[in-house]
Amino acid sequence: MLGPLLLVRGDKVVTPSAPKLRQVLSLLAVQANSVTRVDQLVEELWEQSPPQSALTTVQTYIYQLRKLLKLDDKPVDGVVASPTLISHPGGYILQLPDLDSIDANLFEQLARRGRQELLSANTEAASETFRDALSLWRGDFLEGVASGPLLYSHATRLEELRRTVLALRIEADLQLGRHQEIIGELTSLVNGEPTREDFSAKLMIALYRSGRRADALGVYQRIRTALVDELGLDPAAELQRLHQLMLEADPELDLPGTGAGATQPADSAQPTVQVGHLVPAQLPAEVPDFVGRHAEIDAFTRLLTGPDIQGLRVVNVVGRPGIGKSAFVARAGRGVRAHFPDGQLYVDLAGADGSPMPVRQVLIAMLKAIGAEETDVPNSVAEAALMFRSWTADRRLLVVLDKAGAADMLRHLVPSGSGCGLVVVSRVPVDALPGAVRLRLPVLSVPESVQLLATTVGEQRVSQELDAAERLVELTDRLPLALRAVSAKLAGRPGWHLSRMVARMTDERNRMNELSYGGFDVFGRLAEAYQTLSARQRWVFRRLAAAHDELLTAGEIAERVSMTPAAVHTVLDQLVDADLVEELEGDEPEPRHQVPPLVRLVGLSGMLGSSWWKRTTGHLSPG
Repeated sequence: MLGPLLLVRGDKVVTPSAPKLRQVLSLLAVQANSVTRVDQLVEELWEQSPPQSALTTVQTYIYQLRKLLKLDDKPVDGVVASPTLISHPGGYILQLPDLDSIDANLFEQLARRGRQELLSANTEAASETFRDALSLWRGDFLEGVASGPLLYSHATRLEELRRTVLALRIEADLQLGRHQEIIGELTSLVNGEPTREDFSAKLMIALYRSGRRADALGVYQRIRTALVDELGLDPAAELQRLHQLMLEADPELDLPGTGAGATQPADSAQPTVQVGHLVPAQLPAEVPDFVGRHAEIDAFTRLLTGPDIQGLRVVNVVGRPGIGKSAFVARAGRGVRAHFPDGQLYVDLAGADGSPMPVRQVLIAMLKAIGAEETDVPNSVAEAALMFRSWTADRRLLVVLDKAGAADMLRHLVPSGSGCGLVVVSRVPVDALPGAVRLRLPVLSVPESVQLLATTVGEQRVSQELDAAERLVELTDRLPLALRAVSAKLAGRPGWHLSRMVARMTDERNRMNELSYGGFDVFGRLAEAYQTLSARQRWVFRRLAAAHDELLTAGEIAERVSMTPAAVHTVLDQLVDADLVEELEGDEPEPRHQVPPLVRLVGLSGMLGSSWWKRTTGHLSPG
């Protein structure tokens, strides 16, 4: 699939020639071993104008594929020994005994392995793995196959991953001291994408380390001009800092242990594996469309690595649902890896069903990651926690606890080493952590939101409708999750104008429908936060949401909810901490309060089952 569609059985090419059959087969393949719904096939083939005979025609295509490719409609004795096209309620499953028989799946597997090798400081292996992944591409994704919205979305995702893998391979080569070897390749990439900052940054570093500082500074001037002329943006803070370091000939830019212009490979500044000492690197992969957060990353870095900090460093990252807390920690955590040479532990404290993970299970996972045997972990949670403290006492570890809830659970998971760092990611502040510093993530700025939109939708589409793009980001509250939902939908519909999406989202009754797409369930995430509120909190929250554009003081709210001002103050503090209500300071003696627009829609839904909500969201699709 990474090029012209090619299907091989044994040594014989059996690729269908009929365009619609190729399209159906491609969609089944990208969703192999999972259900491809009939409505997805219909949307892919005819988008919003299916014929009356659409269902019958789909059944005909499935029959033809089975006959042409000799795909039985059920496994033999329940075992999938060969490719099988299975009928399923509501759809079909292309069942494959080996998912790696699809080159796109193998590419993603190699990409994951290469990331892990790079994070584990196995740079040489990472470079080779990334090269193997990129060598699978024979052209554009599904070249020659007609693409509807679903295949287009998959193509966009894989092409972006291809660019990310290429960037990571170049990063590995830079760490290995191959800067002179990759200058030509980087120059070609920069010429092809003159506003892509990461490639320009890597070209600047390669030129600088090759003793060509003037050429490196010239690259910066060219991308700065391109960004201003085409997008009206200045270079990101990271690129500006790189430029300043080059002006100052700062040794930070040199390979460790060498001077500027060195050509010999050198060890990376990343932590290395020591004999008898396992170094975990468990931080999640960075999202490729991460934007902004420069001030927050600087604060995060300072809080965990500042010289004035004594003992265990604890940071509590909080923010509204969908604000991108986990993505932020993945990005910021990588920036401080060198300060924690014994590794990084990452635990998602929420199970698959959203319930908290058992404390002992979490302790076992962390102890195994740093070299303990599961059989050695005591059955008692308290004793297991003591073992974790003993193992971390003389280590410099970064421990990240994501989706944290009860403080009682967290007290067992705190490392004891004075050189350790603890990052707790939670929806509401965790006050029971001694010495914790709260770091609240705000929504993105308008330029950052537009940049995030352009990353997926395309810079040309956004620059052509900049006013519509800015209106669109305001309608999403500049919330990263909501922006990604809109971007995914627009990426799957390349013929749409951005103004069309603006028109659909301007109607509040339809907005949440537009923001539930492709796995990005904005309403679901906000509703989860609502459902954790107490009855009193919900009552105040709903009345404040109904106020719409009014900014109300605690006294004014108290009159509307028939509660004492003292009780309202307590509830408002809790709602502000949960980032479901904004507190606005002004010239008045009392602060005023409002509910952010998207959160307000959840508040208006009441108990998520009112007749108003059923009328306005009854047409929500599964996405």
